[in-house]
Amino acid sequence: MNLEAWFTNRPQWLQIAVTRLLQQPELTDKDVSELAILCQQEAAGKLPKTTTSFPSSAFLQNATGNLRLCSISDVEGVNALAPKKPLEFGKSNITIVYGNNGSGKSGYVRLLKHVCGAREMGALHRNVYKPVSAIQKACISFEQDGIPKSHTWSGQGICDDLNSVDIFDTSFGKVFVSSEDEVSYEPPVLSFFSSLIIVCEKVASALDAEANRHQSKKPNIPADKKVTPEGIWYEDISAKTTTQDIDKHCAFGSTDEIEMQTLQQRLAEQAPAEKAKGLRKQKQHIDTLVQDAQKHLDQLSDENYRRIIAAKENSILKKAAADAAAEKVFSGSELAGIGSDVWKELWEAARKYSVSAAYKEAVYPNVSDGSRCVLCHQALTQEAKERLISFENFVKGEMQKAATDAAKEYEAASQTIESLPTLETLRIRIDAAGIPQNEFATHVMEFFEQLQARISQLPEIDSEEAIPDPLLSPKWIDEANAQSESLGELAEKYDEDAKSDNREEIKKKLNSLQTRKWLSEHRAAIDEEVTRLKLLNQIQEAKKSANTMALSKKKGELAEILITEAFVQRFDAELKTLGASHLKVKLVKTRAPKGNVLHQIQLRGASMNGLAEILSEGENRIVSIAAFLADVTGKSNQAPFIFDDPISSLDQSYEEAVVQRLIELSQDKQVIVFTHRLSLMGLIQEYTKKVDQDPEIIGIRAETWGTGEPGDTPLFVKKPDKALNSLIIDRLSKATKLLHEHGKDAYEPYAKSLCSDFRILLERMIEFELMADVVGRYRREINTKGKIHKLAKISESDCQYFDDLMSKYSRFEHSQPTESPVELPSPQDLLADMTGLKEWREEYAKRTI
Repeated sequence: MNLEAWFTNRPQWLQIAVTRLLQQPELTDKDVSELAILCQQEAAGKLPKTTTSFPSSAFLQNATGNLRLCSISDVEGVNALAPKKPLEFGKSNITIVYGNNGSGKSGYVRLLKHVCGAREMGALHRNVYKPVSAIQKACISFEQDGIPKSHTWSGQGICDDLNSVDIFDTSFGKVFVSSEDEVSYEPPVLSFFSSLIIVCEKVASALDAEANRHQSKKPNIPADKKVTPEGIWYEDISAKTTTQDIDKHCAFGSTDEIEMQTLQQRLAEQAPAEKAKGLRKQKQHIDTLVQDAQKHLDQLSDENYRRIIAAKENSILKKAAADAAAEKVFSGSELAGIGSDVWKELWEAARKYSVSAAYKEAVYPNVSDGSRCVLCHQALTQEAKERLISFENFVKGEMQKAATDAAKEYEAASQTIESLPTLETLRIRIDAAGIPQNEFATHVMEFFEQLQARISQLPEIDSEEAIPDPLLSPKWIDEANAQSESLGELAEKYDEDAKSDNREEIKKKLNSLQTRKWLSEHRAAIDEEVTRLKLLNQIQEAKKSANTMALSKKKGELAEILITEAFVQRFDAELKTLGASHLKVKLVKTRAPKGNVLHQIQLRGASMNGLAEILSEGENRIVSIAAFLADVTGKSNQAPFIFDDPISSLDQSYEEAVVQRLIELSQDKQVIVFTHRLSLMGLIQEYTKKVDQDPEIIGIRAETWGTGEPGDTPLFVKKPDKALNSLIIDRLSKATKLLHEHGKDAYEPYAKSLCSDFRILLERMIEFELMADVVGRYRREINTKGKIHKLAKISESDCQYFDDLMSKYSRFEHSQPTESPVELPSPQDLLADMTGLKEWREEYAKRTI
């Protein structure tokens, strides 16, 4: 039975629990909470691995302490019990609590069953004849290893210090006999397993409580979205759902929003073909706007700027050269400005006039005979002709031609920059493109304003170094292109809508998008739910390690060795001791759920096992007592036994056997017997004498205020000498006081009772003293050994003496005739008779044969 090795293979948190349970008899709620946390950590792989060892003496059996019940007091709300004095059990190891039916015996036994946690506690009612009290309580005083203690019971709960007390009453007949049951005794190692199983159950409960604290906050998805792939995924979220899964199904961006709106529009559109045309027209306007912007951007590029400036610089340079040549040619001219631009314009205007009107057939300038100046119409002199010819040679010269060509190039380059549309025109075109007057439209307007500013700067730029920073392609062009593409695609979809009936497909796609949007809006709740499910999964994994199956199985294996065989042997031995070995019964193990070994008493060789129906009432009773004793005598502690009328339904032989067994048990344990049977008291008194033991006899009775009131020991169970002293000192003194203080009305009822008790005492004196206790009422056995020879002391006067006293006091037991009533004796007469009896006893005891 290498339990250390077995426990080493258990979960680590359970090994820690074992260590703690070995150090303290019961784990606290704090211990359970800490173990539950360790259990979770181990399930999550976060509990550091440590080596746990157990002392070699961990599971050895140790004897427990001695326990004695002392008293029951302050009883309220328990049946009809209402004692004013405590019920004290005395110092003897065997105590008899005697009382008639209805005196409160069963009430005390039921109370003790609830306080001590008996196997069959039953219901504990309040006094049904009195108004219901909200209070149930009692105080139980006891000694534990000689140390006085007390427990105040408040209507519920069990006193842990008293749960080892064993109680037998009629209900125990159901145990083992009518049903299978578990033995109450467990060797320490099995008790340890039982405690460990309880710890596991508490840890499992703590884990359940922890799981219950994490309730789902997962939103309910709308019914129409549950049928989508996204909705199905949402409904199947589990601890295995990954972040990637969540990202995939909860992603929803601006593109998705646009597509969702588009689908909604498509579903709402009644004329998809016309819608497609409108979208393409809108696309065309956007494309035109983009093309214009790109065209002007290209025209105002740095490269074009450099080409225009280069042409401008070349034109200036060539003009300067031509002007210099003209200055040189016309330096002798009488008028200034010959060869200048203004002059050249005049010259070209004259040429045009000459060739088109004045001299259509002549080459300009016409210097033929008789020609005139086309400007002043005067006849040309030879000098004038020569001057005109020199002018023409200058104009047609290379320098001038180069200057003219350069000017033309500059003008052509400048004309590559077209005029920009006005702002009003732009607004119209933007509206036509379907672009709302928002940030996008503002960017378009600002861009064309930047183009205009660049155009305005061009005349002032004379060199490449003066070119301003280039304009970059604006982002709105990319956005416009994307929108244009989207419009084209959308137009195609509307064309498809016009050609085929695909509305259901669109609805499904729209519902999926709407579901994904819903999921994205509840992303935080989804993350929280997955985290919760992972935690619950971890808790469930932890709870698996708190399963008691392995512990129960091991306990069952140990119980096979430590309990069953010994328990059956004790049962057989008890049957033999009680004189019932001839009964064909056997105690067998039936099953072992959760390591609790269950037994049942069955008939040997019978076809049916209805034990309660086959055996007589008395046989059932003796078998129940044997099972009870076999169950509880295996304990190592010194806890009290309580019996409630154990010999009910038993014949004389079984009664004597049970009494002898009780007295045997009382040698080292406290035995308390509740009974209303005088025969049981007589048997106990008889057999205790044989072992030099004095039983404690306590009487209880019902009073007007309730039952269970302790009183004097019944007269018929006291020793005659002690009973006589009690009558003289206590009862006679009280009678005398009643007569003197209250008169005959108070005295006579009490005196009659006193006479009756004195008569009973006479009977006891005859049995115990005169007849030497050879024979006795309620006793089967005749005591002859060492006693019968004493009968020789009896004289005729002794017989006459008792005959006279019995005759005198018997009269008070019967009704008296009214015409000749019998006077009750006075206190003096009673004292004389009682004193006389006392003197007779003393003399008789000294008398020799």
